[in-house]
Amino acid sequence: MRFSQALRASLSLLALAGSLLAQQPSKPAPRVPALGALNARIVEVLRGYPTDGTHTYHWPKSGSWGGNTKDLHYGGELFSAGDLQKRCYCCGLTFEVFLEAYRAWCSAEKCAFELPSIPDVAALKAFRQRWFGAGGEKKTMQDALVTAKLGTAIAKLDDAEPGDFVQLWRNDGSGHAVIFLGWERDPKTKAITALRYWSTQKSTNGIGERTEKIGVGKKDIDRAQLYVARVGVPAASGKSTPGK
Repeated sequence: MRFSQALRASLSLLALAGSLLAQQPSKPAPRVPALGALNARIVEVLRGYPTDGTHTYHWPKSGSWGGNTKDLHYGGELFSAGDLQKRCYCCGLTFEVFLEAYRAWCSAEKCAFELPSIPDVAALKAFRQRWFGAGGEKKTMQDALVTAKLGTAIAKLDDAEPGDFVQLWRNDGSGHAVIFLGWERDPKTKAITALRYWSTQKSTNGIGERTEKIGVGKKDIDRAQLYVARVGVPAASGKSTPGK
């Protein structure tokens, strides 16, 4: 008899606990900005970096440093330690700007800072590997954003906007990860002749703006290997959408 009463009491408590849990609001799904909604924030973030040589360019020969100027955190954990000398390299710096701009957007939208399909530090490291083109993918940042459903490839160069991410390759085989600022054009034909961008490079003693010619010269940018990506997904309403 006592066992039966105890069992009924336990079942009642379990039912009550289940009911209370069901009444609790579910955790909101991570959100993705509408296409282009992050561009202005990206430009705002990059403008906050000094261009006086504070953050010099450095490409390490070995080690696991991610090329970021400062500590980056995700999900309450340290994701990537910054360089003690505040140095950086191009793909690491562009990733840092992306993460900080996304964080700022989430704060403004009053939603949790979490990238859809990237729930933890381990997943973010895998995403960064794609961003860096570690697997040999030449589209690097475009590949990472599109694969993770966090961004969109911009097929027409004329459609590029300030704040887009660009992976460029030169005719000599060298490459660079940059953030788009604008095109230079032939005054008569209006054809695109050069790319103006923001990144970190030796020629600007670290972080700064640079313009590179697009052409057939050995050190020119190869027009056919300009890969442009924009954070966000198309949304008919023009508003941010939940990640899927």
